[in-house]
Amino acid sequence: MRRRPYHLATMNLTTAFLVLPLCAACNFATLAQADATTAATAQPQTSLVKIATIQGKTANDEFTHNVQVLQAQRQEIVRLNEATLAAPAGKDRDALQAKLDAALKRLEADNQLMAKACGYSILRNYVRVTESSEIFVVLTEAEIAALPPATDGSAPSKTVKVCTLGDVQANQTFQTTVQNLQAMRQQAATLKGQLDTAADDQAKAYAQGQFDLIMKQLNEANAAATRTYQFSLNRQYVMSIEKSTLYIAATPEEAAKVVDSAKAVEASAIGTPAPSIR
Repeated sequence: MRRRPYHLATMNLTTAFLVLPLCAACNFATLAQADATTAATAQPQTSLVKIATIQGKTANDEFTHNVQVLQAQRQEIVRLNEATLAAPAGKDRDALQAKLDAALKRLEADNQLMAKACGYSILRNYVRVTESSEIFVVLTEAEIAALPPATDGSAPSKTVKVCTLGDVQANQTFQTTVQNLQAMRQQAATLKGQLDTAADDQAKAYAQGQFDLIMKQLNEANAAATRTYQFSLNRQYVMSIEKSTLYIAATPEEAAKVVDSAKAVEASAIGTPAPSIR
């Protein structure tokens, strides 16, 4: 099964991800009204309850891929629903409705597969905590060409491991470091735009000072990340997760049921391969 690592250049490095609910049996107007009503009502107290531990690179890559597929399916359903509502009555609208119905049916089937395999459902909100991972730098074409040929005749590797993050704290610290670097880089880009469009010498001098300061901070933080993790914003990296744990936000009334359900999923999943959604 092909490994699908996280690309640090594009991934959201926070350990928490929230999945908006979708009901295949409801129309979207009803959902919108329900969301508005829910937002106006006090939410019950919830806590995080563990539902699954995902072991191994292959299983974690498959889980990441599957969640991305479900989220893409949800976005496609939203798009099809909007197009269907906007289309005039007739063949075109009927065709769009048929596509929407098929998309809803597929999402429901894939969602059930994920629920059975690891207790995950796109109808709920989750937190995924990375416990163990490896960080790889993506080699340039010149670096790949300079590698000695493999003795077994296989193609040269396109990545090289630069560090291993062996526990939750190490992963969270690394992700916070990368997030801060990305935020500073974005701030530097914004200040550079202000500098380039400054209306007069006074505004330009102020923008230059702000830009020089953020660039100094960015370069220092980037150098520190390079020393600690061999990570630099000037390179592209991938994160390969070895072990992660999935938690669900549950009310006290739900917690016991969630734990029992998680145990059942874990018992039924022993020895079975991770599901793969295409």
